[in-house]
Amino acid sequence: MATRHTREWERAVAEFLASPVDDEAREHGRAVVADVLAAAVAGSAAPGVAGVARAGAFADGEATILGTDRQVAPPQAAMTNAAAAIAQEIEEGHNTGGHVGAGIVAGGLAVAEANDVDGETFVDACTRAYEVCVRLERAIFAMKARMNDAIPWLVRNPHSTWTTVGPAVTSALCLDATAEELAETFRIAANLAVVSMHDPYAEGAPARNFTAGFSAQAGVTAALTALAGLEGSHAAIEAVYDPFEDLLPDGFAGQFETLGAEWAIAEHYVKPYPSCRYTHPPLDALREAVDGRSAEGGAADPGDIESIVVRTFANATDMSNAEPETMTAGKFSAPYVLATYLCRGSVDLDGFTDEALADETVRSVAARVELREDDGYEAAFPESWGASVTVELRDGTTLTGARDYPRGDYRDPMPDAEYRERNRALLVHGLSGGSDDDRAEGKNVADARIEEALDALDAAAERPVRETVAALRP
Repeated sequence: MATRHTREWERAVAEFLASPVDDEAREHGRAVVADVLAAAVAGSAAPGVAGVARAGAFADGEATILGTDRQVAPPQAAMTNAAAAIAQEIEEGHNTGGHVGAGIVAGGLAVAEANDVDGETFVDACTRAYEVCVRLERAIFAMKARMNDAIPWLVRNPHSTWTTVGPAVTSALCLDATAEELAETFRIAANLAVVSMHDPYAEGAPARNFTAGFSAQAGVTAALTALAGLEGSHAAIEAVYDPFEDLLPDGFAGQFETLGAEWAIAEHYVKPYPSCRYTHPPLDALREAVDGRSAEGGAADPGDIESIVVRTFANATDMSNAEPETMTAGKFSAPYVLATYLCRGSVDLDGFTDEALADETVRSVAARVELREDDGYEAAFPESWGASVTVELRDGTTLTGARDYPRGDYRDPMPDAEYRERNRALLVHGLSGGSDDDRAEGKNVADARIEEALDALDAAAERPVRETVAALRP
């Protein structure tokens, strides 16, 4: 039966998913795949994720839970790996498309490994899904803003329809779905939304990360059921998505006219620091204000600081919890992140352990940080994520710094050597189990293993997916 497209934008999606990926876009896709896989390995040792990975009552299969030797059924591997991918808050993202890659890569990886897919097919599938999901996310976020005005607790966690569509489409492409099967996969997934009624980022409950995992699991299941003959809803495409036309300034359908001509994936960002992206502009502005003032050449002496005022866009001002009690809560606290940098001279994975969170000096500095919304930065958001910082010292000195967008943005990319070292640290953390003792004990053995894993990430588009995954096991 010929595929019937309900709307022209749906036809545009189908035609794009069947079109080739050019070399430049594929390289961006490989970079996204590598970034998410490194983040997921590090996240495999995170609270909550590690326990589920070890003790979850999962069916045996051929899909690896990253950071472990365990293989389970693809939907369950997708769930655990997607939760791991966001757990350390170090995964890539897109300024106007959220953390697009996590579900796409973690979900699609499970199906690709289980079905022995080659690297180029997998990377191209991820790249195509990324383009569709960035465009869907813009509309979903506009809808969420309106819904949250009416029902404040609804759709609070940003892992909903677009994070289901991504792994569904990627999986279907990796399974060599027919045009009809791919269309049904999209329709099934496009009418699903895995959401939580509250986003507990300030509390930091580890279950928060599994909302992303459940989205990836649902996406993989959508693809598997579509290839088994399940049909999606034509009516849902009209009823759900037609209203989006009035929600976006340039309309909804027009978003898809640029598929294949404009590659949103070329504007993805990477994170230098393992914390919510909203904390990065204030941190980079702080670094501009204070770096080089201490005897060690790093940040200013915390004892000299009277106050820190951050001016930034509205969403970033939500990151105001100055007394985080958990790893995740710390990653969503701008006061804590800034105080950590001032006291430790860096913001890395070790800055969010229980011991680090209890550091009274850090907590004292965090209490002196104030976040304020700035009209200029808010007007520029989300194309640019900016912040300025004013630091008042006890001797009366005022230090200032400002950023229009944070480091790691496509307009200010991380140097290759620095980025490789970041990934090295993530892989060591995950493959050693996350503890200092394990990392110290296994260092000599790990060095060659980590180099192999780094090389595998670099070659993700050239090697079979199973070879890449094998390099990411302990």
